[in-house]
Amino acid sequence: MTAPNPVFSDHCPVSSVSTCVHVWITTLAVYLWIFATPVVAQTYQASVRGIVRDASRQPVAGLTLTLTREETGEVRTTTSGELGEFALAQLPPGRHRLELDAPGHAHYVHVLTLEVAQAAWIDARLQIAARGEDVTVTAPRVPLELDSAARGTLIDEQWVARLPLDGRNFLELALLAPGAAPAAPGSATSIRGDFAFNANGAREDANSYVLDGAYNVDPELNGVGVRPPVDAIRAFEVTTSTYDASFGRNAGAQVNVVTKSGSNRFDGTLYGFLRNGALDARNVFAPQGEQAPEYERSQLGGSAGGPLVRDRLFFFADYEGTRLTEGTTRLANVPTLAERQGDFTQSLSEPPIDPFTGQPFAGGIIPPERLDPVGVAVAALYPAPNRDAPSANFVSSPSLRDRNDQFDGRVDRLLGSASTLTARYSFADRRLYEPFSGAGFATVPGFGTNVPRRAQHLGVSLGQVLSSRLVNEARVAWSRVSSGTFHENMGHSLNRDLGLPELSPNDRDWGLSFITVTGHSPLGDGFNEPQHSSTNMVQVGDTLTWTRGDHLVKTGIDVRALGQDAYRDVQSRGFLTFSNQAFSGHALADLLLGLPTLTGGAQIDNPQRLRAHSLNVFINDSVRVTPALTLSAGLRYEYNAPAVDADDRATLYDPATGSLVRVGADGMPRGGYVSDRNNVAPRVGAAWALGSNARTVIRGGYGLHYDQSALAPSEGLYFNEPYYDVNTYFPLPERPLTLDDPFPDDFPVPQPNAALAIQRDLQTAALHHFSAGVQRQLGGSASVDVAYVGSRGRHLTAARDLNQPSPSPQPLNPRPNPGFADITFIESRATSQYDSLQLAYSQRLDRGLSVLAAFTLGKSTDDRSSFFASAGDANFPQDSNNVAAENGRSNFDVRQRFSLAFAYALPFGRGRTWLQDRAWVSALLGEWDVEGVVILQSGRPFTVALLPEVDNSNTGRASLGFGANDRPNQVRDPSVSDPSPDRWFDTTAFALPPFGTFGNVGRNTLEGPGYQNLNLGLLKHLPLGTSARAQIRVEVFNLLNRTNFDLPDNFFGSPTFGQILSAGAPRRVQIGVKILW
Repeated sequence: MTAPNPVFSDHCPVSSVSTCVHVWITTLAVYLWIFATPVVAQTYQASVRGIVRDASRQPVAGLTLTLTREETGEVRTTTSGELGEFALAQLPPGRHRLELDAPGHAHYVHVLTLEVAQAAWIDARLQIAARGEDVTVTAPRVPLELDSAARGTLIDEQWVARLPLDGRNFLELALLAPGAAPAAPGSATSIRGDFAFNANGAREDANSYVLDGAYNVDPELNGVGVRPPVDAIRAFEVTTSTYDASFGRNAGAQVNVVTKSGSNRFDGTLYGFLRNGALDARNVFAPQGEQAPEYERSQLGGSAGGPLVRDRLFFFADYEGTRLTEGTTRLANVPTLAERQGDFTQSLSEPPIDPFTGQPFAGGIIPPERLDPVGVAVAALYPAPNRDAPSANFVSSPSLRDRNDQFDGRVDRLLGSASTLTARYSFADRRLYEPFSGAGFATVPGFGTNVPRRAQHLGVSLGQVLSSRLVNEARVAWSRVSSGTFHENMGHSLNRDLGLPELSPNDRDWGLSFITVTGHSPLGDGFNEPQHSSTNMVQVGDTLTWTRGDHLVKTGIDVRALGQDAYRDVQSRGFLTFSNQAFSGHALADLLLGLPTLTGGAQIDNPQRLRAHSLNVFINDSVRVTPALTLSAGLRYEYNAPAVDADDRATLYDPATGSLVRVGADGMPRGGYVSDRNNVAPRVGAAWALGSNARTVIRGGYGLHYDQSALAPSEGLYFNEPYYDVNTYFPLPERPLTLDDPFPDDFPVPQPNAALAIQRDLQTAALHHFSAGVQRQLGGSASVDVAYVGSRGRHLTAARDLNQPSPSPQPLNPRPNPGFADITFIESRATSQYDSLQLAYSQRLDRGLSVLAAFTLGKSTDDRSSFFASAGDANFPQDSNNVAAENGRSNFDVRQRFSLAFAYALPFGRGRTWLQDRAWVSALLGEWDVEGVVILQSGRPFTVALLPEVDNSNTGRASLGFGANDRPNQVRDPSVSDPSPDRWFDTTAFALPPFGTFGNVGRNTLEGPGYQNLNLGLLKHLPLGTSARAQIRVEVFNLLNRTNFDLPDNFFGSPTFGQILSAGAPRRVQIGVKILW
């Protein structure tokens, strides 16, 4: 006979291993039988588990335990089991009192504050005493997680409300978590000033944002949906690795946010935060001797909460309005006044050559009669130089304008002793104008972008205690995000003003074609605009938690459906390229002569109606194998249906036939690829508490996490003929291009169109997360954590050119399929690797000082870091037939990062150590707090590349705006001993490869500047009567006024190659007043 397993026989209230396994099976069966509605997987609710022991440390069974939420009086009860064990699940965050009575023992009271998704453990030890005596136990200020293997950081209300936040965006505090770092500059999610970050090697669009238990994501790029104000946040947790099976859909960090709710006490806030440029330092690139760039910022708001019916009905509401005007400084290179008239006698470059004679123009001057009037008019759009620098002779600081209005409303209703109904509605409306459209676009004023965005989120939940061991929460959520990017000159045909034609008959597309002049700032409106989308998402579900003995079992189903209606008029105004490689050998001279090197544009008829849905199923069991050891095991299944067009109005390139095929016909799936139905994700973890006092915990875990792609890659369905028809034109000996007719209808050489294809067996991206570490409690107010954290990415979504020819110096270098130009191929073959050592220290209110510190030493590598380009790398291979050569540092790789948040209540004044008499000295010097955030991090990598208009390999250029792919040769080490903004690296270490060859420069081989910053706040408390108080805040961002430079110009052949042309914000001062009651 096989001996019984001691793990189960000694500590499970069941008799055998098979019975313990039966817990899992029965739970799922009961759930599916009782509840037909699907389940929201992510939960913000907490749980409490523990054991009741008597004075001799023996377990006590059959005792009734009562848990009371102090804010609302909500009560939950349970009974200790045969081994003294008890459990309460799905508890709202907040302050609670656990009470129990036992004959011959003192009344036991345990006071604890439950945080977001916390798994608390209580060892309730009764003491012999006379009846009526109380024993009150207070939980440690920094409790250890004894029941979880997840890696996470809690940011509670005190941190959110006290720390100086530049912009008062509470999500910035997610960067205090070990393994977290801001997204790469110029990334798709962050270019509009939206919050984005990477965690433990995961991409920025792999994070999940949960608001009060409901998914809160803009599906376009998987960014955050709505962002409540600081005063509406109770707490949030950033879980970055090895979380259990109840969390899913995205493979990166899980940002779990809980808003405030009303209580039996009326309370609220009114506040105003103001900034004025007069108190600020100057941007290092701002023109000297002139008025500083404009800066005005105001933020006004308030919140209120309380009972509508005491002990039954509660409300909470908030509003915040923000207005910002900010001068944005950029350097650019523009033609001199003489050059734009054809006089190149003072030009630093070689004089232009007359394309008809092959000889330089006499005296370096183009005769007036040879100047093209349209070209001269275009050149006149450049502002005059205002800076004495040969390669960056113009600086400007046009103002960004940003208006935000947002509010939230929440109602909580207690329906008897066993049910709670909650409803919350959040609304945010933003109107942003950016004077510069982003990396690669115009760096002179006049071609900015308007970005309107409106987000809404509605959530309704019903929590029910079905029994002392079974808790259910039904939930319905709806969200909508409507956003657009519109070029500054929308509806005003600058083309016609200058003598250029408009490609589109739709006046929303009118403006100025995108004009590239090598060696100078581009001109024109961004070629990806205008765009607009409205995305609706519906979630329906409920959450079931069952406790039995030492088991805490969660199981559920998650169903979501979304629809997006959009238009994206990419290349609707066309483009004109003037390079140094043709005609006069001087791009500006070619413009003045009216001789473009390449032109093109698109005819568009592709309204978009994307539809998608997902289904997730999970079960997770956390079992206390021994009082010191907790094991967690879970299984999750995810099905994410491909996004489809509601009318099947799309085509895709089919590699099997070498032609375009309409979706839903001839074997082409509606979404372009076959659904991946194999996404089974196991999760395991363990937490082992050492010693009788459980002050040290060893934890570790592994999890396979699937990542639901953003909608954006599926939008490629719409960028094929006949709905999107791109034409390119180049000069012919018998038919030169002219500015009078840059987009000829009768071009004699038919040009193949670009196309888009999707890997037919596209797989869902997956990350394997694993971690192992030890956490030690230091006294009752601090803890330290050391861990190894790693991940491996497989089947990550990326793009390459399926139709790229091998490099060749031959003038005609045919593609594999000569009937098409670039064929952008969306595939799931990218990989990544991340390894790190992470340290964290947390201290709460030890002699008035709270600290949250983290240090990460890590390395992230991959072959492509995103589906989209960022400022330092195009995320598109130089050689699409050799993607393995792209393996290098991730665009977001930060090797070392240190963060420190602190809050210190100075020991003077009422309720503090000294000066408590409230005399005038106490009133003046007392009740001051100091708070701050310190960030130190190493630089990010970037790739040295050729200018986008240079096709030196003769392999064609990537389509759909993926950016420059060709690279130069590196002939020696480009490092310099004293990098500076004027010479960050040795530019002479690079050379142009022979025509028809690829360069040997690898991806992300150089590193940009690091980042150092200190934000400091000084807070004064002022009592206002007996129930209210005021706070006066002075906050200084970038206190030391350190210049945090951006990445250098990484384009070989640019006049500013190797130079840094922009920097982050200088020191800024904010003054705020807040009234609390």
